[in-house]
Amino acid sequence: MPKTLLVRRLGAVLALLLAFWAAPAVAQSATSPADIEKLVSTLEDDKARAELVGQLKLLLKAQNPVAETPAQGTTLLTTLPNKLEESLWSALRRWGGGAFDWLSQGIGQRVVGSLISITAALIITQLIWRVVSGSIRRYLERTDSDGNTIERSRRVRTLLPLLRLVVRVVLTVMVVLIVLSELGVNIAPLLAGAGVVGIAVGFGAQKLVQDVITGIFILIEDTISLGDVVRIGSLSGVVEGMSIRALKLRDASGNLHSIPFSSVDSVTNMSKDFAFAVFDVGVAYAEDVDRVIGVLEELGADMKAESPWSEKITEPLEILGLDRFDASAVVIKARFKTQPLQQWSVMREFNRRMKKRFDADGIEIPFPQMTLHFGDAALSRLAPVTVGEA
Repeated sequence: MPKTLLVRRLGAVLALLLAFWAAPAVAQSATSPADIEKLVSTLEDDKARAELVGQLKLLLKAQNPVAETPAQGTTLLTTLPNKLEESLWSALRRWGGGAFDWLSQGIGQRVVGSLISITAALIITQLIWRVVSGSIRRYLERTDSDGNTIERSRRVRTLLPLLRLVVRVVLTVMVVLIVLSELGVNIAPLLAGAGVVGIAVGFGAQKLVQDVITGIFILIEDTISLGDVVRIGSLSGVVEGMSIRALKLRDASGNLHSIPFSSVDSVTNMSKDFAFAVFDVGVAYAEDVDRVIGVLEELGADMKAESPWSEKITEPLEILGLDRFDASAVVIKARFKTQPLQQWSVMREFNRRMKKRFDADGIEIPFPQMTLHFGDAALSRLAPVTVGEA
């Protein structure tokens, strides 16, 4: 046997014996097969090196459970949830039988997906509606630190309920479309058909469209609000309700009138921002006008200084002067500037005080009367009349 071949074989056997004897140390120190290959890289025979590497890999594989024994706790903690999940799904499959397989694929999967989408749409729209409706209600019913309700403007109290109605309609339409889509109904033709129907309705119901458009502009311009006292044509009263199409008007007799916006040609709002209580004071021709004006100024100052009229009247009595000459009286015009809707109560109270003061001061408030003058020829033809004669 050649000397070179004998040395190679003895070296291979020695390396193999060392590997078995130092297997635990090698298993702990070696981190990869590349390290093992470095260990026997000095062997010159390729075939011997390959055999030695294979033997060492098998040895390391057999020694791994022993080396990894201290880390068994960590491995158990990481694998236990996965095992539990697999066991749960396995039990669910066995318990559900064919129903589980039907729900997890094919048409069953589509049914479950549709139900999830419909449920999510209903929950989301319900949340949006509750947030919007609750916010509007809390804003309108908010109270101050004393527990008194904060008074909102008429425009806010008119527009916010309409906004809540619009949101409700939009959410309802969206939910219906989503449900139909998830049930397999093609909503594209429905939308197109709705557009065509809308155009047809627009041409056929021009009065309705005119009501809506006019109502939108009236609401945007804040011409009328809830609680206003208005005069529309021959009707007047308090605005009790408004929609996009019509308004409801309650007159002084308690009658409720529904007036479409398209029939509103002009609106007289008697309670916008402020009001005037106007007085046409008629006195006899024989009265001193300056004296009467002084009495009116005293009455106005006394009334402005008293409660609750001081809160209702915003400015002192304004004497506009001698306004006109009537058949039996001279008319002096005066006015109070008041809070909205307070002009009528102020007017009634001032008239009461004025009548009592005029009676006390001897100022004559004339009533319609006529003076007849007869010529001599007419007197000769009249029969004599005795006063008090029946």
